[in-house]
Amino acid sequence: MGWFIGVLIELNEVAISILNAFIAGGIVLNVLKKELPEEKDSSIGSFLLGAAGYTILLLVHEKERRIT
Repeated sequence: MGWFIGVLIELNEVAISILNAFIAGGIVLNVLKKELPEEKDSSIGSFLLGAAGYTILLLVHEKERRIT
């Protein structure tokens, strides 16, 4: 059903970015709620380091994509 709606409706880049951010936020909330271990076993430093590293990779990729 989703592909059919996608064929009929064309969204601009801003709308796609907003939808993408909404989905990404939901994923982050689910990870924080369900996937991270309890407080005694958690390593928030590792999680934050991984999140920061992934953010940097995405920013570098976007910058490279805009240059070429």
